[in-house]
Amino acid sequence: MRSKKSPSTASAARLREALAPPLDVGVVLREVPELSLARGQGQGPYHHLDTLEHILETVRGVDRELEEGRVGAMIGEEGRDGLRLVGLLHDVAKPVTRGELEGRTLFVAHDTLGARLAYKICRRLGVPARLVDLVVTVTALHLKIGFMANPRSDYPAERLARAAGPFGEELAVLSWADRLAARGPRLTDEHIERHRDLCAQFLRISRQAGPYPEPDYAGLAGRLGLEDEADAGHAASRIRFLVARGLTGEEAARRVAALPL
Repeated sequence: MRSKKSPSTASAARLREALAPPLDVGVVLREVPELSLARGQGQGPYHHLDTLEHILETVRGVDRELEEGRVGAMIGEEGRDGLRLVGLLHDVAKPVTRGELEGRTLFVAHDTLGARLAYKICRRLGVPARLVDLVVTVTALHLKIGFMANPRSDYPAERLARAAGPFGEELAVLSWADRLAARGPRLTDEHIERHRDLCAQFLRISRQAGPYPEPDYAGLAGRLGLEDEADAGHAASRIRFLVARGLTGEEAARRVAALPL
């Protein structure tokens, strides 16, 4: 995998500094210009902010939750920095997925497409493998806790815990911060408390299902012939999702190797 420093590494460092409180929005948009498309984009009655302001409020909400601990997640300093980046990128695909149906504003598959766009941004920035894995995993799953109790959910709680793997704590924090950053007229206090309970329930199930092994990104890169750290992080996330759906690790790795990243 790529190990020497490059200009993209400097971009990642600038973005990390810009995401620390207080947010430097100018630097954020220079380093991630894709987010400029979110400025002024309306989101419907469950949101009180446009897409860009919602994203920025989610980043701020991550820091508030890490201070307040309302859902009880346990996050180290590395996870704190990573969560800010996840907060920034979790809705990156909303500008290109927005549509309307019978008067409703929809962002169909913005989580799935967003995970891929987030991976490409991380690759451009030179983000290390584990952080790419975190960003891709949580972006792809960031809506799932809210639907966890729905019998038609494609990710019931136990499967969601396996898919999140070592990033379950971060997923709960991001999901909670994302919910609090949406305070539109259709969102009630009951909705908020229900979501907090779902986050806490997910954390209990995730911890019971753990511990989760740390991926061997260097080994995975060698097995799959990957040359970039971001590719190994992305591949690890995709493999974990397939294993959560019932494939063996070897079956999942072969499937990921056969498909373009």
